[in-house]
Amino acid sequence: MDNREGIDMVVFRTKGEKSCEVLSAGILSPNEWSTDESIQRVYEQSWDERYNFESNITNNIITTYNYNKILELRSGPGILCNKLLKINPKLEYHLVDIEAANQVNIKDSIGGTFHVQDLNNDLDTSALPKDIDLFIANDFLEHIQSPANILLKAKSILKPNGRALISVPNWRMGHAWIYRGLFDWDNFIHFMWQHGFIIESYQDSPLKTPYMPKLQSESTMPDEMIQSWNFYMLFRRNDNQ
Repeated sequence: MDNREGIDMVVFRTKGEKSCEVLSAGILSPNEWSTDESIQRVYEQSWDERYNFESNITNNIITTYNYNKILELRSGPGILCNKLLKINPKLEYHLVDIEAANQVNIKDSIGGTFHVQDLNNDLDTSALPKDIDLFIANDFLEHIQSPANILLKAKSILKPNGRALISVPNWRMGHAWIYRGLFDWDNFIHFMWQHGFIIESYQDSPLKTPYMPKLQSESTMPDEMIQSWNFYMLFRRNDNQ
């Protein structure tokens, strides 16, 4: 019988995949939001443009479905929240991230209701509303040890007609991964379906990657998404499969 265990049996697509030490801690930086460099990054023009783009996508969903109660996982200090509250101050917006991000949120009066958790393995829903309209996981699930557990916990407080807006990086941009291949287009849609979500729509990013042909795990990916830096995917809760 072949020995299928160990790093030598894995085909890596990027250098970041091989060099990332993830088995015990995930790849969430414990020092994020605690240094000036980290904090100021989100106020740079390129990041501001990205947050504007993402706030437009999110606001269109909120408006289309008349949503009011939003949950953002691994929100950082809450820049997306701040932009959405400027558009619609009546939103009830809940953010979940580490204490350092909370401190930036307080210092800069960013807004929203902050819940401090690290999210690597679990989401504690005890202090969260039990009737969320929309939850957001923006370039987050690929960083953690237990994405399935986090997803199911978020689903448990999502309304029956609720939705999830999830963005995941395109592997072509050189991202590091814990679970190589899980976030390839076909695999991720199947993963979401297994956990009670069905894809409704998608949006490409204005940022582009180098061109590389499709993998077998991207057979259903539209051609226009091949070079998208990440994929913005809207899923509807689905309890009928």
